[in-house]
Amino acid sequence: MRLIKVFLFLTIIIFFLPFFSVSCTAQDKGVNFSGLDISTGKNIGEYSHDGNLSGFILIIPPVILLILSFFIHKIKSDIINNIYKNISFIFPVFDIFAVFIVRYAFIIIVKNLFGDIPVLINIKYGFVLYIIFNVLIFILAVMNYFVKRE
Repeated sequence: MRLIKVFLFLTIIIFFLPFFSVSCTAQDKGVNFSGLDISTGKNIGEYSHDGNLSGFILIIPPVILLILSFFIHKIKSDIINNIYKNISFIFPVFDIFAVFIVRYAFIIIVKNLFGDIPVLINIKYGFVLYIIFNVLIFILAVMNYFVKRE
């Protein structure tokens, strides 16, 4: 359970790291976009990405799970514990699908924003780590699901 908390916390931090970069050429470093930038927007020179609040869907499930993880052991109800165990391995799967949907939506938004200008959209380490940590949370949650609590 402690490892799940650690990976949930790291997943929340990763939301603020670069997920994508947008550049005009392969030699150009490009502009990085974190999960926060995708959600709230970012100015890029004369262009402005307004953001999309649906990007916050990447941080809401880990935050909910992390908050619940601190209180769940104080509740002595088997029903509540089973509900928590179920959502703790459903949310990471949801997050993995959500990050790919956000990637797809981000590509569409960037291509519409820059119009005819050819842009390269690259995946950054935040995107990859987000997926890895959610897979680890899922694996630990499944293991936790089969542990009998007394």
